[in-house]
Amino acid sequence: MAFFYASQINDGAFVVKHEKPEFDLTVKAVGEGLVTLAAKKDEPDDLRREGTFGLEWSTGYGQVGKILDLHEDRVVREFKLQKGNLRAGIKARLESFAFDGDPSVRAVPFIDVTIGTPLGAAPAWQMPGSSQTWVVLVHGKNASREEALRILPAIRDAGLPALVITYRNDEGAPASPNKRYGYGHDEWQDVAAAMDYGRTQGARRFVLYGYSMGGAIVLATLQQRQYADQVAGVILDAPVLNLKKTVDYRAGLKKLPRPLTIITEELAARRYDFDWQDFDYLGKDNKLQAPVLLFHGDADKAVPTTTSDDLAQRRNETVTYLRVEGAGHVRSWNADPPAYERAVLEFLAKLGR
Repeated sequence: MAFFYASQINDGAFVVKHEKPEFDLTVKAVGEGLVTLAAKKDEPDDLRREGTFGLEWSTGYGQVGKILDLHEDRVVREFKLQKGNLRAGIKARLESFAFDGDPSVRAVPFIDVTIGTPLGAAPAWQMPGSSQTWVVLVHGKNASREEALRILPAIRDAGLPALVITYRNDEGAPASPNKRYGYGHDEWQDVAAAMDYGRTQGARRFVLYGYSMGGAIVLATLQQRQYADQVAGVILDAPVLNLKKTVDYRAGLKKLPRPLTIITEELAARRYDFDWQDFDYLGKDNKLQAPVLLFHGDADKAVPTTTSDDLAQRRNETVTYLRVEGAGHVRSWNADPPAYERAVLEFLAKLGR
């Protein structure tokens, strides 16, 4: 049994997969500016959670907003169509990115560029700006550049150029030799390559912005002195600050016995040749000298909010912490877009240009 769970830890945490979640919701009705979605007790939390979310189906995309009516078997929400056609009977899914496509869907000008990483060329979106401080945005595990679409207009309004990057094992980017996620252990090199590219384009300072595992990648980059010295600020959204604590947390949610969790973690480390300490960025917080804006929802079921609580307490002189009530994993923007964007703009303004 322990070997089985060790394999599950490896597959769930490290093995690269590019599988989109299934369309697990049924559209019951579509009206002017609203949509009715069938609800069951085991349906996604986002269905009954206030906020702004994307609604995706096989041939289209839209955005749901305020809950207008809530019943045991259905939920009625505000709805804005972005592309395609939606009708009753279609299978769909809710997701957190809230927008589909490239920065043009947010009225943000951009060009497609490629970053020369140690493993080869990786695509990126480059947004113009009038500052020598550039923002480099790093998405989470099994996510994509679209994760950053929510915040790009705020960065544009701040006047900062930006790079939304891909990294090893992303679709369209080079694969790593082991085809495994490294939680920053290897991916930091791709962020460093993006910073090197930015400097050739006029960047002098950087703000590193990481979502979930992207937060771990950002923190791994900051372990490299030559790159940490170029960083003016850091923005983290539900970051994986300690992978072992994250695995412990998920095991607890699954009600696995603690002794079994300990054994399986040891087996996973031996079998796949890694040290859990390599993924403990809380233990390396002395390298985090730049100001930090930290978001984490207290309803996160993927990454424990307690790790962000710990970071904020340990680095209270440099960390501005927004612990968002009722927000799920990387859903702090979704819970209150204006408040989230206001916090980002205020943080960037304090850093100067």
